[in-house]
Amino acid sequence: MSVLDIKLDRSFDVFDSDGDGRLQKSDVIALSDKLAESLGLAPDAVAGLRGSLADLWDTVFQKMDRNDDGGVDRQEFRASFRARIVTDQNRIWERIRNMSNAWTELGDHDGDGMLSREEYTSLLHGMFRLPHVTCDDAFNRLDADGDGQLSRDEISSAMKEYYTSENHSARGNHFFGRL
Repeated sequence: MSVLDIKLDRSFDVFDSDGDGRLQKSDVIALSDKLAESLGLAPDAVAGLRGSLADLWDTVFQKMDRNDDGGVDRQEFRASFRARIVTDQNRIWERIRNMSNAWTELGDHDGDGMLSREEYTSLLHGMFRLPHVTCDDAFNRLDADGDGQLSRDEISSAMKEYYTSENHSARGNHFFGRL
């Protein structure tokens, strides 16, 4: 299995909110509700994130359902994501960046446009239920300039590298923790 396949499988797992092995729109949107609950926010406070996740589903993930059964299984996700990355169909990076920006905005408690270690860990744990130690390790790897903060550019760059790089040592590979 390639490095990219390992990362795509991990991504599939974090998007599969109910763990049933199939992605559905409700799985993807539920991530915003998990984050709202974790951060003690009203559901309206995550409307921007919910909207960007719905857009990501409607324009990207739903089209991965090759057998038209209403869900996306792991193989469909892996094969389709690879194809979409190569062609950037449906402006996938724009949609991922929109989701990333909405996510970052929710976690940026001091409004400085950056995420501290605590803010990043709180977001990853809250939205994807990843262990705190995994989030902490991810932060250490993603903080490219070592300033103790993650900028939107560092986050977007890491996400793009996560979904495209076959290099096992690429910094962005650690977005959801160590491979």
